[in-house]
Amino acid sequence: MALTSLGRGSAVDQVRSHLIELIESGRYKVNDRLPSENELSRSFGVSRPVVREALRSLNALGLTASQTGRGTFVAADRRSAPLLLGQYAPMHLREVRGLLEVPSARLAALRRSEADLERLELTLEALAAAESAAAFHALDAQFHIQIAEAAGNPLFSRLIEGLRAVLEEQFQAVTGLEGRRARAIAEHRAVFAAIRRRDPQAAGAAMAAHLEAVAALQAQLQGADAPAEGG
Repeated sequence: MALTSLGRGSAVDQVRSHLIELIESGRYKVNDRLPSENELSRSFGVSRPVVREALRSLNALGLTASQTGRGTFVAADRRSAPLLLGQYAPMHLREVRGLLEVPSARLAALRRSEADLERLELTLEALAAAESAAAFHALDAQFHIQIAEAAGNPLFSRLIEGLRAVLEEQFQAVTGLEGRRARAIAEHRAVFAAIRRRDPQAAGAAMAAHLEAVAALQAQLQGADAPAEGG
């Protein structure tokens, strides 16, 4: 099966998002065997380690199961716990993101370079133009990682990038809600505007407001069994 070519953003995030779409849309059905790592690597134009990491995420979400010597098979057409973010409750992610991303936004406003601004602006433009959920999710994660990079502390970017698999699940849970995509873009633009004008208090407040909006949507979805489209 021909797979959509990758655009901007993390290769792992995009491969994972494309495979989730293929499974949840029914193009790969329960008990179907996925193409091999080599086949997926060639189809996506990425390395085998990228494919391997994406497949590990699908296993963690309960969508696939690996059988030694046989390959990876579709185990379910819906993630087993869409609002538990893998093995973490939404509250856990909210607390960690607040501790990491609010101060990183403040520092980014103080330390960002013109090159940082250019990267963030290009990502925002691509986010607004994204034609698929997979591209939107990957660019959303990329924007948050780039803010951490602009903060000038490599530990911020390393830690926030380490959350990307969990963030992907959060994006999937909330951005499919009606009107959420437009609001998410507006929230990201507010963070970017504060960083651009070197206003650390406004940048932190905008990031906090964005995280609160995501948390409120998750609270709204608690108990609902519906697929949802950033975070």
